[in-house]
Amino acid sequence: MTIKEASEVTGISVDNLRYYERIGLIPAVPRTASGIRNYNDMTLHWIEFAMRFKKSGLPLESIIEYMRLAFEGEHTKSARRDILVEVKEDLVIRMKELQDFLELIQFKLDNYYDVCLPKTDQLVKDWKENKQEE
Repeated sequence: MTIKEASEVTGISVDNLRYYERIGLIPAVPRTASGIRNYNDMTLHWIEFAMRFKKSGLPLESIIEYMRLAFEGEHTKSARRDILVEVKEDLVIRMKELQDFLELIQFKLDNYYDVCLPKTDQLVKDWKENKQEE
């Protein structure tokens, strides 16, 4: 599969696929005898794997490190596990923050007309009056 086809399948631009390969975010893509990238199912699997990490918010440097360790072999399994533990801990914190924000939004929706709208209107009025005094 060509890079253009891989781009269509993955939804990642051709430029980003080249960039991700260059920085080690995805492993080197096999090439044809003429040097053209030849994406296969295994390459697509690694791309999907890396993109899931990326979507989780893991910094590119950490994904690259995980990939590097994976290709170094079995002796890196505990270092790779440590990265996964770190990712999980970060996700748990982010999920808690998102849950707190979701609860705040739900409160505001439940109390929009009785509490939030009057409070916002008052804050805007106070701000405008304060601005005029300056």
